[in-house]
Parts: sequence; structure tokens; C-alpha cells
Amino acid sequence: MGTEVGSEKASLLKRGMARVVDLLVAWALALFIPPVGIILGLVYLGVADGLQRGQSLGKMVFGLDVIKKDGHPCDLHSSLYRNLPFLFLFLFASIPVLGWILLVIVGLPLVIIETWLVIVDERGERLGDRIADTHVIEGRPGIG
Repeated sequence: MGTEVGSEKASLLKRGMARVVDLLVAWALALFIPPVGIILGLVYLGVADGLQRGQSLGKMVFGLDVIKKDGHPCDLHSSLYRNLPFLFLFLFASIPVLGWILLVIVGLPLVIIETWLVIVDERGERLGDRIADTHVIEGRPGIG
């Protein structure tokens, strides 16, 4: 069950598109089930990578897996830690005016840093991955 040395690093484009799908799920929850939907959106973003053996809905769509350093699929605990940076961004976006200002001041630089880390890191680990000891790879059959 361990990860093979040299497992293929997931592409930035696929990761970005998978994140967009997950954000759309969270926003749909927030918009269609107010005000509880905001909480449901935060919960989804926090644990999504641990629900389906290392795949959020977006990662399933784009064939990506989140694995822990030991090669096992991401679990709920690791998912929560790896998604902390995006939980703050979603929360900021949910607060009119002040939250949007924070989103621009804090969120934009955070997204730039996260993207830069995915590009320059050998395994594509962003800040959240470093916190949770995870990384994203192109999907492999039979993981887990």
C-alpha cells in the first residue's frame, strides 16, 4: 500500500480545476441552504479529501489522489489540516465587505504562495500538504 517512489506529481491545471469543483460544491451549499450552508460548505472543504479514500469530488472528476507520506489515502484528519488555508479563504468570502477585504489582503497572497509551492516543489506540495504530510498525485488504480 505504500507509495511508489516517483509517483507522478499532479498537474497544476488538474489541481486547480479540481479545487474549482470543490469550491463550487461549497458555494452551492452556502447559497442554497443559508445560513447553515456556510457551515456545511466549510465542513465539506475541510474533510472532502478524506471522504472517498483521498479524493474530493473535484479530485475524482480529474483523476487525482491525495496520499499521506506513508502512501495511504488521505484520511479525515489529514484532509482537515491540508485544507486549513482554504477554509479561511471560504470563511472570508462568506463575510460581506470586511471578509472580502480580508480575502484580497490575505487570500490573494495565500493563493499565490500555494500555487508557487505546487510549481516549485518536487512533489507539488503546497502549504496545506506540508502541514498535513500529504501530496497529490495523478490517480492510480487500486490505491488503498
